[in-house]
Amino acid sequence: MIEGADVVLSTIGPPQRSPGDPVQYEKAMKNIVSAMDKYRIKRYIHIGGAVHDGGENEVWNFSRKLLRSFLNLVGKQILVAKHLEWEVLKSSDLDWTLVRPPRIANEEASGNIFADEKILKSLKISVGDLTDFILQQISSKDWIRKAPLVSSTGSSKKFQDD
Repeated sequence: MIEGADVVLSTIGPPQRSPGDPVQYEKAMKNIVSAMDKYRIKRYIHIGGAVHDGGENEVWNFSRKLLRSFLNLVGKQILVAKHLEWEVLKSSDLDWTLVRPPRIANEEASGNIFADEKILKSLKISVGDLTDFILQQISSKDWIRKAPLVSSTGSSKKFQDD
């Protein structure tokens, strides 16, 4: 139940094993958007993935292309499901952010996060750093109606967007 919420954080999406019918995730996204509209909740933060489109003029470097090729071989339904979710989000009136991480490593936060709509800096992010980034988005307006690629970086700057 989301009634009374100010923000909805979603990690819904197909599992890597047996992802099922991609249309079920499109329907789930439509149901979420509908419920949020019903209860007048505007802010929505959703987890996508670094291997699907999310912006204009994105840089598809070798590593990112390799990740996408691998997923196309072992989980094409996941890519289709994420694309369908993305289309529903774009057509909604929500203040959404689609966070697109690469591999999520079971590691503590380092505080070294790189977020950009066009460039994926590295092939992993720690679960701690991803959590920190997502929680920052609750009050931030920086990534509203945008789909940042979020990964770890060697930089000491906590959030970097250039």
